[in-house]
Amino acid sequence: MCDRKANFILFLSFSNHLRRRRRLLFAYISFIMFSSWVFYLMVNILALLFLVPCIDKSLSPLSRFTRMTMAHRLFTLRNKYLPFMSPRPPGMESDSKGFEELISLYYPRLDLSENLTNREIETLRYHSEQLLTSLHPARTSSCVIEHHIFQYDDNRVNMYSIQHNKIEDWKNSDRPLVLYLHGGGFVFGGIDTYSGFECHLSKELNMLVLHVNLRLAPESSLAKVIEDVIGVYHVLLSVDTNINQRLIGMGDSSGGMLWIYLLQWIVANNKPIPQAVVLHSPWPSLDFLGLNLMLPTDGYLSVSFLFRLRQLAIGKNNEWFEMTDEERAKFSPKENSYHGFPPLYITVGTREMFTNEIRLMAVRMKRAGVDVILDQGEGLMHTYALFHLWSIQAKCAQKRIGLWIQEQFLKNKILTSNIKIQSDTSCNKL
Repeated sequence: MCDRKANFILFLSFSNHLRRRRRLLFAYISFIMFSSWVFYLMVNILALLFLVPCIDKSLSPLSRFTRMTMAHRLFTLRNKYLPFMSPRPPGMESDSKGFEELISLYYPRLDLSENLTNREIETLRYHSEQLLTSLHPARTSSCVIEHHIFQYDDNRVNMYSIQHNKIEDWKNSDRPLVLYLHGGGFVFGGIDTYSGFECHLSKELNMLVLHVNLRLAPESSLAKVIEDVIGVYHVLLSVDTNINQRLIGMGDSSGGMLWIYLLQWIVANNKPIPQAVVLHSPWPSLDFLGLNLMLPTDGYLSVSFLFRLRQLAIGKNNEWFEMTDEERAKFSPKENSYHGFPPLYITVGTREMFTNEIRLMAVRMKRAGVDVILDQGEGLMHTYALFHLWSIQAKCAQKRIGLWIQEQFLKNKILTSNIKIQSDTSCNKL
């Protein structure tokens, strides 16, 4: 009896001990969760306090950049130490997730209504410049920019030479150069938006960057813009018939689509092709048949926004699917005409509108015998590779591109003593 009583008392004591442990554990978990949510709210409130003034006209790009950097660091820390608060796709780094949240909180969002009024278009251009100049690196004092006019037939194209420290005479030189076609859906973008990134590009690659300042829709039709791009290539070849051997093509988004169109024109007209071309999230065509309609937005693009950009590019009174194949050919590349293309390096985020279309295009290119590298950023958004300041994945993509460009010149025995890209050990972990 005594043994039973002692065992029962021991059992009660052990049960009470377990209850106390459970209460303590529950209190601890509750405290952690409460603290996490408080930290989550604090981070978001602080981030918004940094971000809201970014749309102030009086703030310089550097001030906006500083504020957004502070907000991004807060998001990155929260994603690193409290990942359950903001789940991210496998393979996506905490800073990349923080950058995506930074973009999603920027107000107002880049969008257009069905009306497509001139005032609305100007507002879009203003806010896109505000946003992108805050995200791209600031132009340093060592970056030199010179304006040129390229004349072909009766047309004039605004060009800019961009280089670190000094502008080289690309006309009488054997040094490699980049011909850059900027994005912006044919409606926004330009030298003011892209010069910071292109200055960084010139410094990293130690190459001159030629920026084509594209005319914008709806003031100019996309057909005219394509004429300008072809005219620029004509001018380059007239200056140096072998310039293609030291030329790297590069473009992002709609500018990437222009490069695809230009390459098809080059091949069809038996012109010399560039040494290699880099495309960041290129629009494969204007059909938009393979868009990821399940994704409401990929950071700063939405399906409705893309369709309205296309409408402005082809003309407000035109309907894309009512146009004949011949009419569409004036605006958009052919979907399965890649034979004769130079080596291509294509970057694409796995969570952007064009992911499936770009993958299919890369497959078709390989079937046509094109040497293609498709660099897919896990969980990342449209043109992610341009934002190296905010994402280690973007920074590493740019390092890989630099090494690939160096390899293309070495493969073809082109002088590359000035191109010395160092690999980054931090990228080996990704």
